[in-house]
Amino acid sequence: MWQLQQLEQFRAVYEHGSLSAAARALGLSQPALSRSLQKLEATLGMVLFQRHTRQLRPTEFAHVLYRQATKVLRETAGLGRLVERFHAGREGMVRLGCGPFVPDILSHSLIGWMQRYDRHVHLDLQTDHFEALREGLYGYRYDFLVYDGRRRQLLPDDDDVVVESLLTLPLKAVVPARWLRGEADAARHDEDAARQLMATRPWALPRVAPEYGSYAKDWFHAMLRARRGGEFILPTFSTCLALCRAGHALTLAPEMLVADDLASGLLVALPVDMGGTVQTSAYRLRSRPLSEAAGWVWRLMVNGGVEPSS
Repeated sequence: MWQLQQLEQFRAVYEHGSLSAAARALGLSQPALSRSLQKLEATLGMVLFQRHTRQLRPTEFAHVLYRQATKVLRETAGLGRLVERFHAGREGMVRLGCGPFVPDILSHSLIGWMQRYDRHVHLDLQTDHFEALREGLYGYRYDFLVYDGRRRQLLPDDDDVVVESLLTLPLKAVVPARWLRGEADAARHDEDAARQLMATRPWALPRVAPEYGSYAKDWFHAMLRARRGGEFILPTFSTCLALCRAGHALTLAPEMLVADDLASGLLVALPVDMGGTVQTSAYRLRSRPLSEAAGWVWRLMVNGGVEPSS
């Protein structure tokens, strides 16, 4: 089979119309280029050019080969650029192990940050409990983890792990604005009235690990026990918020996820202290170098969305 170098040389001869001009463009001697062209013709079993004094006239087959060679060389150049982009961190797959709240937060912040820059990095997000994610980190199945920073004490070798705090987000109890009787509704301003509303209306709650529940206030646990839990137990904050926006349930959510809904008046935050926060931190192993793409995403997260330096 012919080589890409031979196709490049054929293309140069075709485009310049003479061996001497093509040789100068390629930085080759004319005899070397002539021998390469003869080898290509022998390999193909076809004549590519009719020799007329100093001019080379392409044969019908040469016209067809030129179109195909141009396509092959263009695609090969694109492959080369793709490899360069991988090495530069502009392309690649980054595998993240995530806590239960992280996909919602990442979709709200990290993906938006990434769109600002000329990067085509693909995120593979896997959600699980911390023990399983920890095994995946040490088994090199994840580039790094994004999980609650309070789980750091469960690491077997703290000296080998870099932990960077990302966000601490208070949880808000939010209800559809249509449930309230305007600005004068007591539940907007009075904690007792808000708790009464919370105790009598349907709840949508995200499915989380048991340790997250321990951070909430005792009165909230007592209310849920009296109700025998929430009516809707869903996988993410986003699905809970969808029910809340549709007027079917109230829910809990980090403040940053409902800021637009609160500003537009679609949802209302109740005046209660839930006692819970979402603390997101990024975990990576010192002993495992990150790929260029993973390193770029790590620095983007740690820098709060600012384009990281190399």
